[in-house]
Amino acid sequence: MPRLRYGHAPGHVRDCFCSAVEAFAKRKNGEPEPTVEFEVNYVPRPVTISKACGLVWNCTDILPGWYARLLEDSGVEFRRQTYAAAVHAMLDKIRAA
Repeated sequence: MPRLRYGHAPGHVRDCFCSAVEAFAKRKNGEPEPTVEFEVNYVPRPVTISKACGLVWNCTDILPGWYARLLEDSGVEFRRQTYAAAVHAMLDKIRAA
């Protein structure tokens, strides 16, 4: 995966993280970490939601409100509505579980 340019992530990378948010919200305590699809050269590959988080670790793009609310409803708290802020808070919640 190439490095982000000025904190912007390509759409397919952001989509992968949004799928990870949905999988995180559906996950029940004690279940194994879910996987989502990430396309590499147009070939879908399974990645854990933690790895999907790593793809947008420094992404300063604005996270859509629907996904921000989904995370907040799942008990994830973050101040700024960027992908990076959501990732850091979500990973903290995953590690605590």
